[in-house]
Amino acid sequence: MTTAGVVLAGGRSRRMGTDKAGLRRDGTPLLAHVLAVLAAAVDGPLVVVGAADSPRELPLELTATARARCTVVADPVADRGPLQGLATGLGAARAAGTAFVAAVDLPHLHEDLVRAVLAHRTPPVEVALPVLDGHRQHLLAAYATDLAHRADDLLERGERSVGALIAASRVRELDAATLLADPRLAARDPELLGARGVNTPEEWDRAQRERPGPPT
Repeated sequence: MTTAGVVLAGGRSRRMGTDKAGLRRDGTPLLAHVLAVLAAAVDGPLVVVGAADSPRELPLELTATARARCTVVADPVADRGPLQGLATGLGAARAAGTAFVAAVDLPHLHEDLVRAVLAHRTPPVEVALPVLDGHRQHLLAAYATDLAHRADDLLERGERSVGALIAASRVRELDAATLLADPRLAARDPELLGARGVNTPEEWDRAQRERPGPPT
């Protein structure tokens, strides 16, 4: 069974003040960057999830090969938060069995980090979830795609938090030491810069000055 890559790109980017998907890293929009990383790291389909009221378009910078693997979907209901985006993305990728789910605001995401997380999503584990600096990285995690049904059920009961899905799933939490036991990841990115998202202009400025190493 294949592994999918899902990018959640339906956020409002209020703190950033501009659409984060269009921020350019070395001239490439973040959405194109994250999709390119997932295209290199997984062997299945790629899914982009946009907001219900603002459908996404694939960036022109995306390669033809990656573009051919992409499906763009929109949340069926607006303003239900990341749990809705997760349900939509996992549902669109259901045939793959496993999906790596990433936020669009990860300027240093790279395939070694994606693969290190995916290595821990083996049955009976339903979610391989990095926990870094005390924070659960819900949108940098590997999910069983059949959790889409469970997420939909939670939404129907009024839940909006991804944490509710995590609480109802079999989870393997991955701290920094566990992730860095992967020698390729440890050599390339010992500070796990690839896991750092950006939410404000200040964080974006800092991200421009930081770089993980090249592939080993």
